[in-house]
Amino acid sequence: MKKKMMLFAAALLCGCLLAGCQKSKADQLNPVIVTSEGGQIKAESPSGVSQSELSLDEKRIIPDQSFDVELFDWGDVKFISYGPEAGDDFEDVSFYLMKDSKVIYSFPYYCENNKTDTYAGLFDSVESVGFRDVNNDNLKDIIVIINYITGAGPQGMVPRPRARIFLADKKEFHLAKDLIEDLTENMDEKDINIDDICEYLKNK
Repeated sequence: MKKKMMLFAAALLCGCLLAGCQKSKADQLNPVIVTSEGGQIKAESPSGVSQSELSLDEKRIIPDQSFDVELFDWGDVKFISYGPEAGDDFEDVSFYLMKDSKVIYSFPYYCENNKTDTYAGLFDSVESVGFRDVNNDNLKDIIVIINYITGAGPQGMVPRPRARIFLADKKEFHLAKDLIEDLTENMDEKDINIDDICEYLKNK
């Protein structure tokens, strides 16, 4: 009886250790951790996981909205606008920094799981990208104008612009949801462009 109890305890201990190992491996598979702080969201790489392990499908890169740029703390990099996978209607556009053909940074998503079904409709296009210092900290922030199709009403198939603002902070970027919501509520759609957004934010 005592021997059986010892065998059962040993088996239970092995099972717990195996479950712990499997959890550690699963945690390492997630390349980006998204955390929320006030009106901002930031993406961080977990310890031991390199952004360079991410691979991008070249067919999904939007060439006319991907740019070589010099960013403080990053040096000379390429900003990548990356379209949704074909057939995934509610996947949103995503953004990356690349250097020497490797992904070195993944920008935070606006919505959970990068889906637009509860946000703005279907992704249509990236209209423009601007590298401007919008909060006067001498770092280049990033403003992106993205067009979506809502499908609602007589103008439902007309693309409508939404702004996305990433604030630079040393070796990461914060998604400025508070500023984005402010723009959405207080600016006319016809004024959603890089220059007018910068002018509006001067008073913030």
